[in-house]
Amino acid sequence: MVTTRQATDDDLPFLADVFLRSMRVAITCARGFWDEAKERTQFHEQLQLPHTLIIEHKGASVGFLMTLERGEDIELHTLCVTPEHQGRGLGSTVTRQLLDDARRRKCGVVLAVLKANSAARSLYERLGFAVTEESVHHCRMRLVP
Repeated sequence: MVTTRQATDDDLPFLADVFLRSMRVAITCARGFWDEAKERTQFHEQLQLPHTLIIEHKGASVGFLMTLERGEDIELHTLCVTPEHQGRGLGSTVTRQLLDDARRRKCGVVLAVLKANSAARSLYERLGFAVTEESVHHCRMRLVP
């Protein structure tokens, strides 16, 4: 069973740890280097705690997602699952929950994924997203109705 709960200030160390551990390989591939201090600072600058949910599985915190309202769209800004819990369908489950909520609200869903993060891109494509534009490091994707 996968559930979510609102993130709090007490979760800040967990959120940073999950982000840094789950994104290290993809960010290193994209940029060609890893600067943990820079990534930690950027993470905290972009984090919007009121829009962040902790993903829990069997009573343990295993990841998080942050969503933002963008006009008629919901942006899946960040989805991270701890490396030891990846590949178990947890990211798929919470993303499907988000998509169900967006359909009920008649909202579109958009996201950006690092080109170097092929596993995440494959997940989003399986769930019905298509690339709408590309930059040097990212693919912007939209859920296809």
